[in-house]
Amino acid sequence: MIQNLKAGERFQGILLITDWKEASFRNKPGNYLILTCQDRTGSIGAKVWEINTQMLHWLEEYDVFQMSGQVNEFRGTLELAVESLKPVPEDKIDLTELLPASPVPAAELEKRLKALIQEIKDPYLNRLNNQVLEDPKIGAAYRSCPAARKIHQAYLRGLWEHSVEVAELVASLASHYPEVNRDLAITGALLHDLGKISEYEYTRGIDFTTEGRLLGHILIGIQMITREMDKILGFPVELKTKLMHILASHHGRYEWQSPKRPKIMEALLVHYVDAMEAELWQFRHAKEDHPDSEWSPYLSSMERYLYLK
Repeated sequence: MIQNLKAGERFQGILLITDWKEASFRNKPGNYLILTCQDRTGSIGAKVWEINTQMLHWLEEYDVFQMSGQVNEFRGTLELAVESLKPVPEDKIDLTELLPASPVPAAELEKRLKALIQEIKDPYLNRLNNQVLEDPKIGAAYRSCPAARKIHQAYLRGLWEHSVEVAELVASLASHYPEVNRDLAITGALLHDLGKISEYEYTRGIDFTTEGRLLGHILIGIQMITREMDKILGFPVELKTKLMHILASHHGRYEWQSPKRPKIMEALLVHYVDAMEAELWQFRHAKEDHPDSEWSPYLSSMERYLYLK
């Protein structure tokens, strides 16, 4: 496991390569590889000093490798000097050993999810949530899918954790605004990222599906929820439109690939809480990853350094 590595040790094991690129030597002809590798306990930078055409072909096709090499320390950070790598066959991959999972236990998330659904008194919205989240296929994917590819909760059960966190915050804030339809806001929070179960594939690391690249989770989610609402006899048209608007506007800005900006209070609430929860998660994990630092490294996703004390 990466978290147990020490400088000077030999390493042999299976790692997931999440990023790689070629770089040129400064003082001699030729290229080397810069890799980012991970297992469920953490990540480590790596370099391959001697590369060949076969390695480049493998890296374009696969992302889980049997690797061996030397663990070194470079500028205060551990780094792996890779001497050999070979793709791991699909049937030999145990994703739970390679991808981290939510630190919140599944039993706790399930309890919190059920408590939120029980709060929803509107019969149509209550039935919709149960119908979607108890569906064997959709519900299982909702409870295992990452919330993102890299930025926040990019681990197994991340979507479940993020959605529950957002819904709990929305429920709390909605109590301060009697004009807000609390049931609608909670439902929007629970289902706003549902399309991610088809946007991402995570059988060999986290990546986009073809559907995800072409459509994105907002459009996919609207399609999914529309199909589910159409199964419920008498589902009110206005309620259906408002819920679809929450999904369509939850990114808040056109430049963030949001088809619409929030035009109802419930949509505005979901948008801001969604963004806030994702950014607070990044603050929390920057503190955890750099416990002895005053400042975080520059976070491109937030376009700033974070003060950690």
